[in-house]
This record gives sequence, structure tokens and C-alpha cells, in this order.
Amino acid sequence: MPYAGTMKLAVRDWFRRESQSVAVEPRTPQERFPLHEHEFGEIVIVMSGNGWHILNEEPQFITCGEVFYIRPEDRHSFEQVNDLFLTNVIYRPSERLLRPDRIRRLLEPEDAGGRRRWQVTDEALRALQPLLGQLARESASDDPLSDVMSESLFTQLAVALCRHRFAVDGDDLPAPARLGHVLAYLRHHCGEDVDLDELAHRFGYSPRNFCRLFREATATTPHNYLVQLRVSCAMRALRATTDSITDIAFACGFHDSNYFSSCFSKIAGASPSEYRRLFHGGEPLVGRDSSPAPHPTKKSVQERGPWAPMTSACSMSAVLDGPSMNTPKPGPSKRTRA
Repeated sequence: MPYAGTMKLAVRDWFRRESQSVAVEPRTPQERFPLHEHEFGEIVIVMSGNGWHILNEEPQFITCGEVFYIRPEDRHSFEQVNDLFLTNVIYRPSERLLRPDRIRRLLEPEDAGGRRRWQVTDEALRALQPLLGQLARESASDDPLSDVMSESLFTQLAVALCRHRFAVDGDDLPAPARLGHVLAYLRHHCGEDVDLDELAHRFGYSPRNFCRLFREATATTPHNYLVQLRVSCAMRALRATTDSITDIAFACGFHDSNYFSSCFSKIAGASPSEYRRLFHGGEPLVGRDSSPAPHPTKKSVQERGPWAPMTSACSMSAVLDGPSMNTPKPGPSKRTRA
């Protein structure tokens, strides 16, 4: 049963015929999308930009190179999107090639702890483009054999994603993943003091080029990305613990509780204390907005065409971007440390 207020996307609206098991739905860009669930599975690949993805009431700040496997029973939505370009590959099991046990082994491998959110390298993301393009064309074809070909290509995609995956918050990263290294490093160390100039040099960038390339890929600056990660960490702590707001602020990398409250309120649309109260009252939120999120239709997707190549997103001006690419230096603490 869908939760109250949850839209359910039906197979009949997203697959062109009874024999079809795979379809490609690009979002160029992804608009705000309300809470929904599917009658089918979905692979979401983030090509560029950034935004908040709320998966089963868990807020996640996402950007380029991240991949999600969404089960039919999952509920998710997209909020505060900024030039967020996605490729969604939807599928339903079939007796030909897409048997549930086979797909589960690839998209929820046991050696990765069943993790359904991961990242691929910059190089792997580019290499996936021809495969995704071919899959989009086959799934849109009226050729009777296209359904079998689409399932074969989907299996290749799942294998490629499994082969190139690494944890979004891990330290064990493949050598070619320069920007992937940076994003994963920041996710893994967002609660620590991070000097972004030093980080740029560590990964082979000049500070100027680092900021430019980072913004082209993610539609935000390194500083704002780090702030968003810290707020995401704080959201999890506010939901899962009874720690004081000041303790959570310090644990998540903020050195001033007032600055933390200001950043949190801009992103979540509520103060930390209000966010905690609303969540435990059954009203989780990220960025409250009185206007309803648009309801994309199948017709609007078809008008955009079955496939659009990856596009660099660099026009967003983030509300939290500061004059410097470095994170705020620790100032006088209002908390007495033992």
C-alpha cells in the first residue's frame, strides 16, 4: 500500500507494450519530483549537477557520478535540484534475461554489503554513454527483437556499474577517479577540518582549476558541497540520536553553532530543533515549499526525445557559496571542551 500522499508510477504508463522490460527516461534536467514509488525497478545515474534525493525518508545530497538502485517498494523524491541531469533506466523482471535473482546479484552485490548507492569514476561515466545511447534507441524501437536486445544491454549496463562501483563514502578508490576521489574524500571526511586549497593540490589540481572543474561537474562550489554534506550528516544525527544540537554541529564539522543553524535553515527550510520535532512528529522535510512539485508526464518525456547526451552544468549560483573556496576556519567555540 502506498503511503498517504505518495504517487505510484504504474507499469502501463511507462512501458510501451506488454513484452517490454526496459526503458530509458533521461531527465535533462530533473525538476522537483514529489514523493513516489514504482511498480518497477530503477537505476538512477547522476550525470551532472546536484540536488537532494530523499530515499525512504533519508535525505541524501547527490552529485555527478553517483548511482542508485531503486526497488519497487522504495519511496523517493527530488528536492532543491540545481542543473541536475539524470539518466533513469527503468526495468521489470522477465523470464528471458532479467530474472530477479540475477539482477539482485549485480545491483546489490554481497561483497558490497548490499549497498544500493555507489559511485563510478569520471572515466566510467563517460564510457557508459554509448551503451546508454544504444539502450535508449533499442528500448524505443518497434522492432520485435528490440525487447531481447534491450534486456541484453541492460545486463551489460548492470555488469559495468557493478565492475566500476566504489562506495560513496569510502577511501579505497581506483586510481583514475580524480574527481571521484575528491567527492568521495569529502563525503568520508566532511566532519573534519578540510582545507580545500590543500585538497586541490593533493589530487593534482591548482586551486583555480579545481574550483572551475568542480563547478562544471557538480553545479556548485567545493565549499558549498562540503556545507551540504555536513548538513546532510546533521539531518541523520537529528533523526537518529538525542544528542544536543550543539554537539551535532561540532560532530558534523561546524565550529560555530550559529553558523550551523543558519546553513541548516537555508537548506532544510527549518531550524535544527524544528526539523527534529517535525521528523519525530511524522513530517520529514528538506526545503519546505508551499508550491507543489510539478508532475512530469510521459508526454513531456517523449517530447524531449529518448536520449540526450551528458551536459556540463555550470550555471547555478548556490545560496551558500562564500567568497573563498576554503571552509571557515575554527573560531572561538561556544562549547566548553573537556
